[in-house]
Amino acid sequence: MKYKKSFFNRIPNSAIFLLLLILFFFKIIVFILVKNKIIGFSLGGGSDANYYNAYALGYTDVAVNIWPILLRNLNNIDLYSRDLISYIFLFFNLLTIPILVAKLSGIRLQANQKPYLYIFLICLVYPTLYFYSFDVYRDVLMVFCFLIGCLVVKWLLNTNRILKFIALFLVALGIGWFLAALRPYLGAAFIGALFLWNIKLTKKRIVFLLFLYLIALFIANYIGVFDSLTEYRAGFEEDEAGSTLGLNFSNPVMFIPNFILSALGQLFGLFITNALAVVIFIIETIPFFFMLLYVLKNIKFADKFLRFLLIFFVLYASVWLIGNDNLGTAVRLRMYNYLAIYICFFYILRLKTSLMSFESERVVT
Repeated sequence: MKYKKSFFNRIPNSAIFLLLLILFFFKIIVFILVKNKIIGFSLGGGSDANYYNAYALGYTDVAVNIWPILLRNLNNIDLYSRDLISYIFLFFNLLTIPILVAKLSGIRLQANQKPYLYIFLICLVYPTLYFYSFDVYRDVLMVFCFLIGCLVVKWLLNTNRILKFIALFLVALGIGWFLAALRPYLGAAFIGALFLWNIKLTKKRIVFLLFLYLIALFIANYIGVFDSLTEYRAGFEEDEAGSTLGLNFSNPVMFIPNFILSALGQLFGLFITNALAVVIFIIETIPFFFMLLYVLKNIKFADKFLRFLLIFFVLYASVWLIGNDNLGTAVRLRMYNYLAIYICFFYILRLKTSLMSFESERVVT
């Protein structure tokens, strides 16, 4: 049996590798130019890094999460350097995070060279992750910790030894706690998925579960579970905090339509306000969308680990899509959703490729 090669499979590995080298050195050069103030760069209203640096140096004493506390502890032992940390984050962005995504997908350079190169390409070309490596933002650290946590969960779900399972489970809980200390609902979603991964997923069941999920969200909102989130969301409008969707979540009857619109505007990037949003939509959201469709189409391949990632996807998105109404913040918040789908896509692609190779060998023999 012959399988038709797609356009992406026909691109030579050498061409992909050359593109990766160009991206790699281009990002390093731009980074150095920005750090040396030869060219200007701004994330538009984001002052998180300035606040974290001020806390680290002792100019303010209000810690909103654990990250500034860690920075101050580094400063207390003379190991804090704003530039050094940003260079470490650049290293994470260029090498560590793509390698972790490939490892989580089960893709190895020796056995799956083309998918491995594509993983590096999609991670290197991802603009938001790169933007937040320029300073002491917590985002790159959270992505790194999230991927390490996923790796621990993958080991956890693939072991049959009780003591190893318990040890890895405790480590995963610890990573979840640390993620919660960095961003509460990120850690909560991670820990929640750790307990709910055993939910079976099929195409028919996904439709049924989606229906139940929306009903559960509606009831939870109606009885006031999400009051703090909707009040926080309203603050974006009151503070005129950049581009907002302007959805009114105070009306419980309109909660589900507003939630769907929030997902379309923020998770799927369909609320486009400027040229940069168009670029980010093309580079980040379009690949994510087609990978999500591929994952749903091939949901029968979802094992325990993929179910963990997909349940995390739903739990995490549920919170920030209700609580956030700032489109600039949305591109930061959705990185974990996108990465979860990237991993699922390449994981299933590897399984299908292996299956097709096995069937081809059977036909030949």
